[in-house]
Amino acid sequence: MIKIALFTFITTTSLFAQNDIEIYNCYGNSHKVIVEGRLLHKKTQSIASKDDNLFQNLWRKTGQLINNEIKNENLSLTLDDKIYKTISDDEGYFSFTLDSNKTLKQEYKPLKVQINKNNFSICKTPIIETKKEYLGIISDFDDTIVVSNVTNKIKLALNLLFKNYKQRDTVADMSETFNLIISNNPPKTPSTLFFITGSPNQLSSSIKEYLTLHNYPKATLITKKIHGDNPDALFDQFKYKTKKIEKLIKLYPNIKWYFFGDSGEKDREVYTCIARHFPEKVKAILIRNVKTGKFEKLPLSTLYAH
Repeated sequence: MIKIALFTFITTTSLFAQNDIEIYNCYGNSHKVIVEGRLLHKKTQSIASKDDNLFQNLWRKTGQLINNEIKNENLSLTLDDKIYKTISDDEGYFSFTLDSNKTLKQEYKPLKVQINKNNFSICKTPIIETKKEYLGIISDFDDTIVVSNVTNKIKLALNLLFKNYKQRDTVADMSETFNLIISNNPPKTPSTLFFITGSPNQLSSSIKEYLTLHNYPKATLITKKIHGDNPDALFDQFKYKTKKIEKLIKLYPNIKWYFFGDSGEKDREVYTCIARHFPEKVKAILIRNVKTGKFEKLPLSTLYAH
């Protein structure tokens, strides 16, 4: 019965599909810009409501996870009137890493990604200069700012599949904490808040909607690419997160970071490893105990001593 329902969903929603460009990651500094996304035949999705039932949420989540990709398609990105080109892979994914000879202005820079004359997407990319010192945040998502119960697979499934972003339980005071830290940077500085989560790219839109709903600062969301060319480590969270964090540290050598995570998976180990390799880049490490719900601030001097 479930298979029949899923088949019906896929075939009927494809009738209402349209070509679409999903932007997952976009960020950069004065000379380098990174844009990653996917080309899809977009399906029409119902708007989430706090009153949605389990079946409605499962139906919508299935629609997010099952996609009709646009493979091997030419696309272009326009940056300051210069056009860059690439081709989507067999799963519809694409990636641009642009090195600019021109010094890019610090701002939210609009970039145009296009697959034909009628289909394009504008992503406002945060360009953060590397001359001034800033404070930044790198945070996990599940069980750090939203209650997911990652260590309990049954509760995790119930949260991820049968609740929408308007129904999820929140971790108290996190948006206020992040806003306070970011406010220490000069006015008009693009947000230096980055979320690195093990959630797949397909769930990016619901995570962004959750962040907006709960008044988080503008943020760059980095999600996991689980298939296509050069996928991220599927089950190795340590390898996946350390690689992404090291990339950010090298891209923004002038930022000192607050790290937020939880005790559910590998955040403590990841952040400890980063602190030992880049001690001058770490401002603080805070780990939420998933059993008590309280945050523990790790003593950096102890970590550096090992």
